[in-house]
Amino acid sequence: MLYEIAHVIKERFGFLWDAIEWGNAEMFALMHRKGIVRIPDLLAECSGKYTLRLATCEDVEQMKAFFAVQPKETFTFFQPHDFDEKGIKKVVLNRSFLTFVAMDGNEIAGYFFMRSFVNGKTFKGYIVGIDHRGQGVAKEMGVAMNRVARELGLRMFKSISPENPASMAVTKKVNDIKIIKTLDNGDMLIECFEKTDNQTVMWGG
Repeated sequence: MLYEIAHVIKERFGFLWDAIEWGNAEMFALMHRKGIVRIPDLLAECSGKYTLRLATCEDVEQMKAFFAVQPKETFTFFQPHDFDEKGIKKVVLNRSFLTFVAMDGNEIAGYFFMRSFVNGKTFKGYIVGIDHRGQGVAKEMGVAMNRVARELGLRMFKSISPENPASMAVTKKVNDIKIIKTLDNGDMLIECFEKTDNQTVMWGG
């Protein structure tokens, strides 16, 4: 119910949504300040072939370029925010919209995020760069999100379109899942639980 209400407010009452987002971000950062400080270390522990870290404003231009070169079909089911400079900077600065990059040297290989709320829930998502698919970056990002969620005490959720079975398959590689319900737009709302035995993950979801 809250998911649907939030969607309506965002679509129809943008000014109100901005105020709610600001309040949520400030309260979330206050509630989880000790755990948030630990995130860089957690990401370092989860880094393997790729270096995982928090995104910063200095990454905005490179992130914009990263999104721009991905195939159009990548964004059929991946639309968590705007991908122009303004949209990217907005989420990077949002203290409850945790944004991360997976780096292959100086190149962005993947982007992942946890959109979090003061009610203890977070909605996760990620995208693997076209040139890095099938090389293990999704697994590292998925494990890292599990670790961050555990550290902050957050329940993880994800919405998946029934027309995107690949996303469901990938999610199951790093998480046990529970289908909560079907949303009004036809997507499945699922809850993700950390697996202790992570296996190989494919390119994205």
